[in-house]
Amino acid sequence: MLSRGRPSCVPFAMILVACLASSVRAGQQPIKPAAPGTAGDPTWQRMVRLSDGRTLVTDGGLAIDAGIAKPAALPTQVLGPASAKILEGYLAAPLKDEFTLGDLRSTATGHTYIAPSGVVLNATYIDYLRRIMPTTKLRFRMKGDLEPVVVLANGTPIGVLMPVKR
Repeated sequence: MLSRGRPSCVPFAMILVACLASSVRAGQQPIKPAAPGTAGDPTWQRMVRLSDGRTLVTDGGLAIDAGIAKPAALPTQVLGPASAKILEGYLAAPLKDEFTLGDLRSTATGHTYIAPSGVVLNATYIDYLRRIMPTTKLRFRMKGDLEPVVVLANGTPIGVLMPVKR
């Protein structure tokens, strides 16, 4: 999935899918991110343990610190060290564009939001973050529309969000 006129890069979704392929081969159900505008909270399908001791939960479109998401129960399916290393790289990467929740514009359908740079984000995830962290200063950092968006709470990276393909 290379975009004409852009540098070659592998979209976050493809990397996450590649990381999950081993779990699918092992007989686990494929991971299904929430479709844009899906009502309710994400359905956490996997977890991954980072080297700093944190655990992230993911539904394939959003990976977030389990201590913040506070799922009723952690998923039983665990992603391996390769997935953790990829996610840690995204969380630590210096990114150029930064914006806040207030900078997002809702689209006519209400299923997505548009960042100032034009990147489209799934309303299911943005609305979820707004609900679980109403008093936290949320910010988002990104490189481009084919790269993951890093979610920050009070300046600390807490997760990554997959942009919606345009």
